Amino acid sequence: MQQELEAVKQQMQEKINLISAPGSVVVVDLGGSDFVRILVDRFDILFARPVIGADGSVSGHYYWAVCFEMGFDQGGPQNIRLFKMENVREERSDLFRFRDHREYSCFIETIDEIDDAKKADFKKWREYRKQNQKAFDRLYQNFTAEAMEMALNWEKPV
Repeated sequence: MQQELEAVKQQMQEKINLISAPGSVVVVDLGGSDFVRILVDRFDILFARPVIGADGSVSGHYYWAVCFEMGFDQGGPQNIRLFKMENVREERSDLFRFRDHREYSCFIETIDEIDDAKKADFKKWREYRKQNQKAFDRLYQNFTAEAMEMALNWEKPV
């Protein structure tokens, strides 16, 4: 079972990587006209869990993911988000829809859907990140470990 879950996780990560390669945004619909738009530096699937159907078989999967926002090194931990991705649907090859652990509708899509100024922001960010790669590697490792611990604690029965 663990190997299957790792394969499912990897398959989802590969799809997310295709979306995030040119740069991507996550939009969290808070209801009404309220939403949060996150320019994504990195979106990593932490692990997958099975969804068991009424007949006892695996009817799908949900995922825990960590999202690093562009500029997270300046804004600190509040610019790193943990998502439980439920009811994940691939709307198009460049757009996924899911519900998070707070019941908000969320979308992750490639920047092809946003303006050229944002594309320039991604280019500048990636140049900056490349110049400071060692520091970013440490940040990714530390924050990913914290996100993993938070997700696993969320999974514990009460």
